[in-house]
Amino acid sequence: MLNSIKFKLLIWLLIIFSFIFTILGLFLDYELEVVIFDQLDRSLTHTLQTVGNPLIMEASHGQLPMELWELANITTGIFSERLSGHYYQITSLKGEVLSRSPSLGLADITLPIAGASAIPTFKTIRGPNNVPLRLISQSLVLPDESTLILEVGVTLEDTYTVLRSFRDIVIIVFPAIFVLSAIGGLIITGWSLRPLKMFSSKIGQITEENLNTRIEDVRVARELKPLAESFNTMLIRIEDAFQRQQQFLSDASHELRTPTSIIKSYCDVTLSRERTANDYKEAMIKVGESVNRMCDIINRILIVSRLDNKTLKLKPVRIDLMEVMKDVIKIIEPAAANRDIKMSLDGRSVVIRGDTEGITAVFTNIVENGIKYNKPGGNIHINVDEENNQAIVTVRDTGIGIPSEEIPKIFERFYRVDTSRGQTVGSGLGLSIVKGIIEAHGGRIDVESAVGKGSTFRIFLPLS
Repeated sequence: MLNSIKFKLLIWLLIIFSFIFTILGLFLDYELEVVIFDQLDRSLTHTLQTVGNPLIMEASHGQLPMELWELANITTGIFSERLSGHYYQITSLKGEVLSRSPSLGLADITLPIAGASAIPTFKTIRGPNNVPLRLISQSLVLPDESTLILEVGVTLEDTYTVLRSFRDIVIIVFPAIFVLSAIGGLIITGWSLRPLKMFSSKIGQITEENLNTRIEDVRVARELKPLAESFNTMLIRIEDAFQRQQQFLSDASHELRTPTSIIKSYCDVTLSRERTANDYKEAMIKVGESVNRMCDIINRILIVSRLDNKTLKLKPVRIDLMEVMKDVIKIIEPAAANRDIKMSLDGRSVVIRGDTEGITAVFTNIVENGIKYNKPGGNIHINVDEENNQAIVTVRDTGIGIPSEEIPKIFERFYRVDTSRGQTVGSGLGLSIVKGIIEAHGGRIDVESAVGKGSTFRIFLPLS
């Protein structure tokens, strides 16, 4: 479950929502408290001015005692009710209470005496009955230069009730939103991943029997189109590799069937009745030739397999290609003489770094082909040179040539040009191995040919 994309998306969605809702809740709570206290402080400031302005006015007319008495004995409004939560108090600098609202006087309670400050000062205290109180205080300078301290307070019970209600709503609503987000997340992720599930289902229907099936990217979600294109490309490669493997097995079976059929035929004919020693000897020679051919095919198949699997072990050493070509000519010369084919070699000494056995096999195979597919009395010319930090070996023959449309196919396994099939015997693996060994050395091979005129093979190898 932890490896599920759907589960991971849901977890991330819930984490993000939880973070957003937590920050939003804290922000709204803070803003609500700021707004409420700001409105409360504005109201207290207004009340302070309402109470303070008449004091200054009456003091200028010598009526301050009467004003203080009236403020302590009002009979209507929120300040006249006992412990109503709305209070005011007037004290002298010495701390003597000169007047207080009936809401305090009826209960014979006073507010904590604040310090003198010409600027309105706000603070939150514990008032009557230990109830939280918001208090504003300010010193008033009267015309006779005496100073009074005016305090106005209001209970915070209603304010705290509003804040608690809001927090209760947040505590209830946000978990509900969290649950709804989880359910919505499940639905959204399930719906979003549905195309991937369908895509996976289509892929699951592809087997070795229908490798030609392709994922139609027209019906695939836009985000999955690159994946569909990549998968189709991979299917093309797999189908090609599968077909090549089947063709390889078919061709290998066909190539091995011929020598095995010859062996069985000679054995059956030879053993059908008594034979002379010469007959048995002749049969064994034919069987041996077929066995040698089978061994050659099997060895070549093993080399091709190692080239494919990158397990062919090369032993790179310094090699003089001119010396290698001289050795190849010595090996091939008897076969060339049997067909009256002349071989010539020119060029110069060129040193590369490569596997001696592999490089020798490459040029032996190419020169052998030049003899097999040449005309009696033909020529094979070999040139060794270097150019642009590359060794270049050119093998030119005057053979039957290769049709231009067949040239790209001659390096395929078990492929042989049709014009050569009735002319010589071979496994069709030689040039495939040649190309593989050359590429393993970091080189390449080019072919030019014309039917009836001959072929030219150019091998390019990096210098030592």
